[in-house]
This record gives sequence, structure tokens and C-alpha cells, in this order.
Amino acid sequence: MKEIKIALIGGGPSALFILKKLIDANTHKLTVDIFESRESLGKGMPYSSQGALQDHVTNISSDELSVIFETLEEWIHLQQQEMLDTFNIDKATFNKKQVIPRLLFGIFLENQFNKLIVKANDIGLVINVHLNSTVVDILPSEDGVTNSILLKDKTIEGFNTLIICTGHRWPEKSGAYFHGYFDAPYPPHKLNKEFNHAIALKGSSLTAIDAIRTLSHANGTFIKNNRSLRFVKHQSVPNFKMVMFSLNGLLPNVRFHLDDPHVSSDGMLSDERIAVHKIQNGGFVSLDYLFEQNFKSVLKECDADIYRTIAHKNLEEFVDWMLESRKKFEPFTLLKIEYIQAEQSIKCEQTIQWKKLLALLSYTINQPAKYFSAEDTIRLHKVLQPLIAPIIANAPQSSVEQLIALHESGVLEIVPVDINSNIIIENHHQFSYVYDNIDHQQNTQTFKTFVDCTGQQPCSAEEFPFKRYLQENNIIPARVKFRDNKNALALMSQGNNDLYLGDDTNYYLTLQGFAINDFYQFVYADKRVSERCFIMAVPFISGFNPDYSGFDFCDQVSSIIVDKICHDNSLDLSA
Repeated sequence: MKEIKIALIGGGPSALFILKKLIDANTHKLTVDIFESRESLGKGMPYSSQGALQDHVTNISSDELSVIFETLEEWIHLQQQEMLDTFNIDKATFNKKQVIPRLLFGIFLENQFNKLIVKANDIGLVINVHLNSTVVDILPSEDGVTNSILLKDKTIEGFNTLIICTGHRWPEKSGAYFHGYFDAPYPPHKLNKEFNHAIALKGSSLTAIDAIRTLSHANGTFIKNNRSLRFVKHQSVPNFKMVMFSLNGLLPNVRFHLDDPHVSSDGMLSDERIAVHKIQNGGFVSLDYLFEQNFKSVLKECDADIYRTIAHKNLEEFVDWMLESRKKFEPFTLLKIEYIQAEQSIKCEQTIQWKKLLALLSYTINQPAKYFSAEDTIRLHKVLQPLIAPIIANAPQSSVEQLIALHESGVLEIVPVDINSNIIIENHHQFSYVYDNIDHQQNTQTFKTFVDCTGQQPCSAEEFPFKRYLQENNIIPARVKFRDNKNALALMSQGNNDLYLGDDTNYYLTLQGFAINDFYQFVYADKRVSERCFIMAVPFISGFNPDYSGFDFCDQVSSIIVDKICHDNSLDLSA
């Protein structure tokens, strides 16, 4: 049996889970080289100083995280209290439901990675770690079979398997040219200063909460009095304020109790049933079919009351009903109501079923999304995702308490906007936010500082860092076929330029990122796939992978990739 030499490009959470799955496979004759641009493994961007300050917390707890080497709860209880004191964690009272500071979580992930490396070496895997090593490009090796990794100062040859795990990307665009404009709130130290004026925040996701935590920490103090929390601005910034522009005025959901904290497709459509449906549906997977089977049918079994309300609603009617019911409340009033509901859910250990199932629906859409028709893909982006996005962004209780305190102090305002709102850059520190209010009247507000908080955005092929690999391999963009060419022509008449006429005379909708197959391998123009290269870098595959689901994604996809590697190389998993 040939030796398999694997290059993991990126040493964050994705690479961590790949290594765990390789160990779990219990196979031999593997050499794994891990290339990480930073000084440590495991943390990635979110759990290092590139993504967090002391005040930023995780939105995942010990019981929601698959066991890596040990549980987070077990690891916390093994640490010195002196170290935990720097993060205000008391291990005597720590429990598996508790969220922790992201920087502490990064230390945990680094520790787990290092323990996995020791375990890998013990069972005969060879692990080579390259820290502070930025991969410049991927080149074909001289043998014509393997690939080489090009670093700044050297080239390492002979890799027959590549896994791209480069994680988040926050490239500077407008922010590189205009003072006061921030393309993202990362790294957070750039916002960690006083602002004596109003700041515009685009978006209300967990990314926005990160920005709010950074700005509020730098410009004031939270004061706890019994159960109440209030915010006091620093005297030096009397005009400090944050204005959050939110699509439909929605705020993130509040973390609630989950009966089974681990994301599971139990009760959902099996791969086999989806495959049969696809054959019966002209080669497409229907979004309506997934909505009926993976949401409504499951909801019928676990929450009959809500099911009766939505039983005869199609996808559009359900989303309209849900949005309208939420819009009846002022956003912060709804946030307070959902905070109380979440507290009750946790106290009584009862799941809020419809929220849980919406998250599972989003999770189960990921794999078959590449088989949607273009018509369904448009519905997914325009109809379903605007509802799902805030529901699955479970904000920790401490973050919600801070949002409420900031709002009640007059420091945080939310402005509901529609999808057509936009920012106009006039000059340095001169930005105009143009939007329609709920009465469909156009408004304009001007700001000296603007922060884009819409979260990780898709990256284009031009932003892919490995240019030579693209030149050597004709990787096609993600595209989905129209069920009816008339719909494509109608979009074309409206000025849509994302259409592609295939050799089969069918029209396709071009999506963000590269085309991948079910095993996360690139698809080439001649229909071949990159048998030796896999990609887990979500910004570059978002067209076919619409749910950015963090550790759930890492866990699921690492299993798919490692199983594929073992199968293709006839590795004996019982060895």
C-alpha cells in the first residue's frame, strides 16, 4: 500500500477536525503536514487576537461541541484557577452549558490540537507542523502526480492529498482607501478606541454583536446591580452612539435549551430518500420538498400547536407569517420577550422546537443545495435565508443583556431597512446610509464612521490565494440550472448578469465561489474533479454551501473528506 502524504493548508478548527477524523480512522502510512500562517494551531481567526478581545464570548458550550480529545468542561476543570481568573471563570461552578471567552476557547483548541498530535504520533502517524508558514501557492510536482507547497522561503514536494482549510477571510476593500470605513470589525483592536460620535453598523448578526462589544468596552462601562445591567459612557465621549441597520429590523435569536445539543439529521430525510426524490424530480432537489419533509413533517411530531398554524402554508406564506408576527413588536421589545422565553426554556429544560428545526433545516440544505434549480436557489437566498439567518445566530445571554442595557441607555439604536439599503462613500469620514423605512419613505443618515457587520462574505475567484493552482486547473464557478429557460430570460431582461448559457442550451445561474462535488472536491470544466484536492474554506464554496455553520460544518465535512480519502486509497480502517 502506498504512503499517503497529506497537506493541511491552514491549522484552525477545520484542520483540527480533519486530524481527529484521521486518528479515528485508525489507519497507518499517513504523513500529515500542517501549514499555519500564525504562531499557534487550533485557534483560527475567531478564537485568536485576530477575531476577539477579552470581552468576546463563544456562542457554543461544552455540551454542543463534539469531543475532540476531551470535553471543554473536563479541560476547564483541569486548569489552574489562577489562569482561569484572568477570564473570570470559576471552575468550581463551571458547567457544560456555560459559554466562555473566545480567547480562552482558543487556548482550549490549541491544547486539543497538540494532544491530538501526540496521540497521532503514538499510533504511527507522522505529523509535521509548520507554524508562521504562509502558503504562497500550490504547484504541480515534477513527477506529474503529486503537488508541491510553495512557502515564502522554500518548497515542500510530494503531497498526493491537499485539504484547503484557510478559514475566514476579511479583505480590506473600501476600508483601505477611506478613513473611518471598516469592511469588518476584525481584527477588533482597530475599533478598540473612543469615538465621540455616532457609528453606523450594517447588519445585526453575531458579527455586529462583536463590534458592539468592542466599541462599548472602549467607550463606557457596564454596571451590574442585582440582576439589572446598565451602561455608562465615558465622560470623554458624551456623543458616543451606535446605530444598527438591520434587515427587517431583526435581531439574533437568544440561546435556548436543546434536548440534544449536537446537530443531528436524525428524523430528517436520508441521503437515499433525497437521491430517489432527485431522480423523480428531473435531477433537481426541491426546496419545497425539504421544507415539507425536514421542517413541517418533523414539527408535526414535536409541536402540534405550531404545526396546526402553519400546516397549509407554503414556504413563502410561512416566511411572510413569521416575519410579520415578529415585526409586530419593536425589535428590542421582541428581544426582551425572547430573552425571557429562552430563560424559561433553560430553566425547564424544554427546547423551542420550531427554532431548533429551522436551524436543522438550514443545516440539512447544505449538502443538496448544489442540486437546487436556479429558481429554488433564488428563493432560498431571497425568501428563506433572511428569516433563518437571525434564528440560527444564537446570541449568548450575556451579549443580549448588554444589547438591552445599551439600548435602554440610549447608546444603541436599531433601524429596520430593506434589502435595497446601501452606503454611499463620499469622502474620508463622510458616509451616507440610504434606506427605505417601514413606510417605504427614503431616508438618509450621515456618519463619520461605518462598520460592515454583515458577517463573512463570499470570496471571488480573484481573491483565491493560490493563483498557480487556478492556472493549472480549469475550476468552474458554482452554477445551478434553471428548470425553465423562460425564467432565465425574464431575469436577463431585468439586467441580471449572473446567467450562463451552457453547451446543453440550458441557462444556469452563476453563484458565489467554486463548484464542488459532494466530497468537497473542485469540479473542472471537463466534468472531472480534483481527486487529490479538497476544500473546506467556506468563503470560496458558499454558492454550493450556503450555511456557515461553524463547528457543525467542521465536524460533518471532515468526516466526509476523511472517509473519501480512506476509500480512494483503499486504506484498511481496521489496521
